[in-house]
Amino acid sequence: MIPALPADFRTDAGPRIPLGRGHAVSRGWTKATGGAPKGVTWHWTATHDLATCDRLLGGAEAERKGQASAHYAVGRSFAEGVSRYVSLANRSWHAGVEQKLRWDGRPSTVRTKGARACIGIETVNIGYARDGVPAGADWIEAATPDGRHVYRVEPWTEEQIAMMAAVGREIVGRWPEIGPRDHHGHHDLCPSWKQDVVGFPFARVLREIYDDPALPDVWSDVWLPEGRQRALARLGFAPGPLDGVWGPRSDAALRALQAAAGLDVNGWWTTWVSWAVHDMEEAGTR
Repeated sequence: MIPALPADFRTDAGPRIPLGRGHAVSRGWTKATGGAPKGVTWHWTATHDLATCDRLLGGAEAERKGQASAHYAVGRSFAEGVSRYVSLANRSWHAGVEQKLRWDGRPSTVRTKGARACIGIETVNIGYARDGVPAGADWIEAATPDGRHVYRVEPWTEEQIAMMAAVGREIVGRWPEIGPRDHHGHHDLCPSWKQDVVGFPFARVLREIYDDPALPDVWSDVWLPEGRQRALARLGFAPGPLDGVWGPRSDAALRALQAAAGLDVNGWWTTWVSWAVHDMEEAGTR
């Protein structure tokens, strides 16, 4: 059960990064998105704590000053809290390099890259197990968008989920046009480049943000290649053996589903594919 926020919880008055020349902030939202953000991009910090993220991104003299930022960074505990780096009225420089897709899964251009179109949230999470970062017993297994690599990913904490939901509610309060389907991971925008945030608890966070316990979990059953194969098979797209090995037949089946759903045909399993699977199953059609 997600814990209640402390009575003195706040999303840090901020913003910590000044709006001005030399900083990773841009004024306002552009005409390309109608003067408003179109979605929320979730990231992980690849750090163990919020203080490190603050040092790297979150201040007038941050180590990555003028290179990268985010609107918020969410710690792993109530004691760490939330840092606000950039006002919701302005743009943070949080995504864009090697971006392939925009906020709705369609091909992106320089005018619609994440930093121009979406609110960016960093979540303190070390990411996936690797040399020097051993997996814990409770770490999540989740695959990359191309289905060819499965990582062990550090889970997000219960207190962190409560704070992420609070941040989300603040965003929706300011920009109510942003709905549950407008949230995605950095790996969705940049599927050939980024892994964050595979394994993210989207359903739990979004149910809290939108106060909707019936919001479907379209993500966790397809975190792994075998789950994706099962979903494709249920819909009649013939992915081959349901063995968790993502090969040419699985790739072709995914592309066929993307074509049938009117998505960009690219062979990447993104949050928009997950929603398409849900919608097709709800409709009972291909």
